[in-house]
Amino acid sequence: MSAPTTSYHLRPARGWLNDPNGITLVDGVWHVFYQHNPQGPVHGHIAWGHVTSRDLANWDAEPVAFSPTPGGPDSFGCWSGVFVPGHDRPAVAYSGVVDASVQSTICLRWGSPDLRDWEAPIVVGQTPRADGIAIMRDPYVFEHQGRRLAVLGAGLDDGGPAIALFDRERETDWQYLGLLVDDDPVLRRIGSADVWECPQLFPLGGRWVLIVSLHDRGRLSEVVAAVGDLTEEDGRLRFVAESAHVLDDGADLYAPQVVVTDSDPLLIGWVRQEGQDPAVRDHAGCLSLPRRLSLVGGEVRSRIDLGAATTLIGAVRALPTGRTSLADRRWAIDVLGDGVTLTHPVLGTVDLSQGDQAWVDGAVLELYRSSGIPATWRHDEAWQVDCATEGTARAAEIIPRVP
Repeated sequence: MSAPTTSYHLRPARGWLNDPNGITLVDGVWHVFYQHNPQGPVHGHIAWGHVTSRDLANWDAEPVAFSPTPGGPDSFGCWSGVFVPGHDRPAVAYSGVVDASVQSTICLRWGSPDLRDWEAPIVVGQTPRADGIAIMRDPYVFEHQGRRLAVLGAGLDDGGPAIALFDRERETDWQYLGLLVDDDPVLRRIGSADVWECPQLFPLGGRWVLIVSLHDRGRLSEVVAAVGDLTEEDGRLRFVAESAHVLDDGADLYAPQVVVTDSDPLLIGWVRQEGQDPAVRDHAGCLSLPRRLSLVGGEVRSRIDLGAATTLIGAVRALPTGRTSLADRRWAIDVLGDGVTLTHPVLGTVDLSQGDQAWVDGAVLELYRSSGIPATWRHDEAWQVDCATEGTARAAEIIPRVP
């Protein structure tokens, strides 16, 4: 078992991390799984890592949940998926791949009550040979009008993206229902893609929200949120987007997962990092801070979970006039007045407004704007914060628990 580092952005002590998976709350304990290669800081031999928390701020490492099954439907990798609620025992559904073609099946595993032990995978769904679907991955489950359904990201024979819809009334035998979304002009205006990866479909503020991550011929691009409605067209369920926008306007958030809770929906994303030379750095990738979602003026906004924020912050200091380097800092910076900017030697300058908050973890910076969408960046070069006058910003030290 590899414990997380003392950094408050969750990462394994060693190895590779990408998409968060299977987020769920069981008996007051949050379980977050994630795409993980425990063998090295590169994408390959993907298993599901596992951490737990009671406050979304301090995390305990658990043993790797499960790994590729030799000769099984996930022998090349246990790719992204979700926790499947509504059964008398825990279950997860995910994409199982068997070779570098990354063609997948939908795999389901039953788990122990503590979510630490998992049975062998069973295949509950196949990539359909219909509607021009060439490839499919990343199941996400939801309910609509009492029906148990699921969506998966897809790429079509003509090079366009789509969302495939499945019925899962029989959890061990998912049935393809058709395309929920395909050639949508509202989504297309935001950015190009050949696969809409990691789809998340959930109700928010009386509307339905579809979040997709744009994969375009091997390039990982923006995360897009579309606001619209689920409608019936010729007896088939369709998502009709009214508007769409980038969910995070930084460069490095991708493949977020959303879980609907008794309060606002919770989102955690992957803060991207390229594979690393293990002789130089033995880990790669981390997860974003936990965010709560709301719908404001037709736009999906996110803010750090208040409980996690309160738990993480420690002593507060005023920032002086002039420039302060954020190299190796672990701070939450509150903007109290005008004349505060963030400056980066590669990424440029960002003007801040009163009420903005920047969470800094060395190479990772998450900016939460008082009005507007957040931004996430990772870069080994350090950010600087500039204050025109003293008292226009303050910094709270981050005090994560040491494992």
